[in-house]
Amino acid sequence: MSGQPALQPSEGDYIKRVPADGRVRDRIRALAAEAACGMPRDVPPTRERLSELAGQVLARLGMPEEYLGFTMVAVSNGFWREQFEAIPTNRRLLLLPRCLRHPDRCPAETDSVGLHCVGCGACSISGLLAQARALGYETIVAEGTSSVIMKVLEGEADAILGVACLDSLDESFDQVADLGVPNQAVPLLTDGCVATEAESELIAELLTATRRRAGAVTRTPIPLLRETRAIFEPDALRQVLAEHVDEAALDADPRPGDPMLVTESVGVDWLSRGGKRLRPFVTVAAYTLGEHGRAALEPDASVAKLVPPSVRALAVAIEALHKASLAHDDIADADDRRYGAPTLHRAHGVGQALNVGDWLVGLGYRLIAAQRDALGAECVSEVLAHLSQAQLELCRGQGAELEWTGLESAALRPVHALEIGALKTAPAFEIALYAGLRASATSFDRPLLKRYSTYLGEAYQVLNDLEDWRLDRGNKASLGRDAQSGRPTILRAFAIEAGGWERLAAIDRRATPEEIVSAVRAAYADTGAFEKAAELVKRLRDRCLSLADEATPEALGELLRFLVRAILRDRRAAARGL
Repeated sequence: MSGQPALQPSEGDYIKRVPADGRVRDRIRALAAEAACGMPRDVPPTRERLSELAGQVLARLGMPEEYLGFTMVAVSNGFWREQFEAIPTNRRLLLLPRCLRHPDRCPAETDSVGLHCVGCGACSISGLLAQARALGYETIVAEGTSSVIMKVLEGEADAILGVACLDSLDESFDQVADLGVPNQAVPLLTDGCVATEAESELIAELLTATRRRAGAVTRTPIPLLRETRAIFEPDALRQVLAEHVDEAALDADPRPGDPMLVTESVGVDWLSRGGKRLRPFVTVAAYTLGEHGRAALEPDASVAKLVPPSVRALAVAIEALHKASLAHDDIADADDRRYGAPTLHRAHGVGQALNVGDWLVGLGYRLIAAQRDALGAECVSEVLAHLSQAQLELCRGQGAELEWTGLESAALRPVHALEIGALKTAPAFEIALYAGLRASATSFDRPLLKRYSTYLGEAYQVLNDLEDWRLDRGNKASLGRDAQSGRPTILRAFAIEAGGWERLAAIDRRATPEEIVSAVRAAYADTGAFEKAAELVKRLRDRCLSLADEATPEALGELLRFLVRAILRDRRAAARGL
């Protein structure tokens, strides 16, 4: 979807009405574009600012508040219009919703990618796709933003034209806006997810709208994200690992015939597999922003020239240590799948998975130590010291969680759950930031960095605990897994603190998993655990943002704010499912 404003849940659906009269829509869009003219273009607008301006537009037109959502989209479109039009059409992506088709007449097949239109002409999809493809657009017919974001991060598109209902545009706002992707959105005239209707003429107009350049551009982390992903492409990864891994293992099948290559080949394969690459991104971004400032956030920044081989090696080292922890965690948690494939211990056995994880730890330390000549002995020594401390803290946190798991005890308190979450998560964020900043020529406040990472790690873990109970998540079978395993979550701690221990202890563990999950969920709801956890995330998020505002240099503060938004993305829609 396009990066359009998310709406407050208290506002409800009554502000998500699209005007039926085209003349009314045009009047709103014209005044919304005028309202957007005075907005600074350096950073994307917040939903609060869009809501404020949209309210002013409706007040001037004397129109009802039920059009607020539509007007917020119009203001956002006004903000991005010039930058969108300045992107060549062969660098744009058109996203259409599947619900535009007529399901009783549509012969197209659908899969995980989306709908594969056969051009039958029974709906507007085929005509719009044909026009877009003739202009060089990437096209997707699907719901959701994940495939669109991947196209952007993989460098296949620089701007998005999205068509969707207001609910979908609402849900897509955070991710697209945080990335600063130039976009335009066309809300559906009707919704209901079946045989919907869109403004085809407006879509066609936007498809062809171009200009030579935009008057101002918005800063974006996309070049940094793309460069981080590029580091893990086969040729680039080979270049980083060439001096540290047997050359034959770099080309070997993950299960080669030569037993002497198994550990390295499986380890390299695991390292190269998918994932968000968040931690190496943090290292690359921290270095680049520390060394070059906000210039690295310009949309056309040549980041590849700004990141030296030594920092690429640091980023791979950070990811190697992260992948090692995942291999070990999957064993402890008895997980079967990761990255859409069997986990390491399912594919190669527990012993081999443990060994590969240990090898990745060693690889990470070796990659950092090898940068002594490029970064200086003092820098490398300090990074290794911080990394070893992070490793010790992570193991302490994991060990404490394992010890608490399954322990039927009323002693668990919120402070215990928070400490475990902080130990398991915060050191990884802190060392990723520290390594990049220490390798740069900038000075930074180390105690502030530690406090920020602690709050971020705690909030991340609390969000994970809440995520385990989302009713709208795709995998219903895994709902409430933490309750089934007896993990020491913040929700369990809040329930115990509120007097729910006897109720939790009385749950029959011989019952079916569904019955256990239902009973625990009821206990959490009745003791207010869900609400307390959500409020805690908000407080921790606010602390992170406050520290980001204090951070110097200013470019570092911008990175810290982005990480808060990306890692602690507001999940109001998910919260409604709790």
